[in-house]
Amino acid sequence: MTDSQDISERPPGPEVGRPTASVRETVPGRVPSPRSFPTFGKALWLVVLVLVLQVTVGLSLTLLDPTPGAYSQHPFMLGLGNVLAFGLVILGATVRSGVGFREPYPLSAVSARVFVLTAVLILGTVILLSEVDNLTRLVFPPPAVLAEAFEGLLDTGARPFSSFFLLVVVAPVTEEVLCRGLILRGFLANYSKRRAILLSALLFAVMHTNPWQFIPAFVAGVLLAWLLIETGSLLPCLFAHAVANGTAWLAGLTTVEIPGFTSGMEDAVQFQPFWLNAVGVAFAVGGYLLLRRTFREAARPPEDLYRRPGMTSRTSSLRARSRR
Repeated sequence: MTDSQDISERPPGPEVGRPTASVRETVPGRVPSPRSFPTFGKALWLVVLVLVLQVTVGLSLTLLDPTPGAYSQHPFMLGLGNVLAFGLVILGATVRSGVGFREPYPLSAVSARVFVLTAVLILGTVILLSEVDNLTRLVFPPPAVLAEAFEGLLDTGARPFSSFFLLVVVAPVTEEVLCRGLILRGFLANYSKRRAILLSALLFAVMHTNPWQFIPAFVAGVLLAWLLIETGSLLPCLFAHAVANGTAWLAGLTTVEIPGFTSGMEDAVQFQPFWLNAVGVAFAVGGYLLLRRTFREAARPPEDLYRRPGMTSRTSSLRARSRR
């Protein structure tokens, strides 16, 4: 037998520099695991389901309303409808995730300093986003029907307590539990930290179904995701969301007129005074920098926030450190 025949009859070996499947499966530290729930596609379906349930509940209340919208469009009834729509989706998605009800919704204690600085950051951001909204409405004026509906929702002077219930209680709790608690947790397990933040903020903006709210909702989604990741708790997110909506609620109650800030969506577009924008920049930048320094000095959030089902403590810890 010649050397060429001997070589041709040998079984093919693995390519140089490329490990075989058996070798790859035994590499230390690699623990194959299923993708955590939800992925982006499934989270999108959750958002769509929430919107469908909101419309369904709203139509049902309208059909059962003996008055021309006096009851069905009342902020208190809208709040209850949101609780029902979000509650059903959150309950079903939590059961589907298979991780119980405590892990996706961490409520660990956070220092008072974090809450104070969060309020400063959010107030500054609200001021700046209000000016962005003014510019958006100047370039793309909203339809009169949409502006009228939005003004009716924010008519806090007519129904202060029920509008507070809807804007400052129901909206923060339902949206944060779904978007930051359940959806962001799944994204952090499936994607890089940056991608998880951007995708969750995108879904948060889409969920508002209002093109004129897209930019403010997206920016808010990024900040809220950052707060959850840095603190490992939903409490700062709930607080920040309540502060943002509470600012709009108070703007509807005050008799002080600030051009471009307290004016309604139906009013002619006005820009905010320079001093207010300066305050917004100072609050937003200062609050962010002080919060970032506070987070650097504090302990990092628990590794469970980044853990996939089936990952060991060692691999999930390595994964968490690699994402920072």
